[in-house]
Amino acid sequence: MTAPEPDEDADPTPASEDSELSALRLVVQRQAADLQMVAEAIDEMETTFRALPAATAAAAEPDSKDPGSTAPTPFDFAALYTWVHIHVATITERKVSKGSSESGTAVRWCTQWYEHDDAVTRLEALRRAWEEHVVQPGAAMSSWYIHHFDPHISVLTAAGGPFWQCSPGHHQPARPIGHEMIEGYPTTLPDDAAKTP
Repeated sequence: MTAPEPDEDADPTPASEDSELSALRLVVQRQAADLQMVAEAIDEMETTFRALPAATAAAAEPDSKDPGSTAPTPFDFAALYTWVHIHVATITERKVSKGSSESGTAVRWCTQWYEHDDAVTRLEALRRAWEEHVVQPGAAMSSWYIHHFDPHISVLTAAGGPFWQCSPGHHQPARPIGHEMIEGYPTTLPDDAAKTP
């Protein structure tokens, strides 16, 4: 018995079609696997997003035992004093007024800044904002300078700011602007505030 001779008129595509179909099946299987991974990722994201409101609400509730708590941070003068020394007083470069005869636009600074309540509260706000920004990536510190440092330092050192009567080497105690008390309104005054004119 002899093998039949190949027919020249026979279509050679069945083998070629089989290999093309096999390649297409492989592509479809890979795409199906990719789609399955995407579907699973979407399911995970949806689960996370559904849990987000509960997690956000839980984070908003202060927990004094948790160091990452949203409870107000108590004022720490030692931390503020050190921070001002490192991040404000020794690196801020401004032409500071030498005395009251200079222009009304002169920059004022008091080396006893801690004796000015307005300065202490602003500097503490700056320190707390700095603590939030310094750990953030990218342009966070630039944002801190633009949105926090520059506006506060401008107010603090302005000719009409809390150091308006101070000059290098001379501290003038601050006098709050005050207000009139409303008779019968329940207000508790600190001892020394009652004596302020």
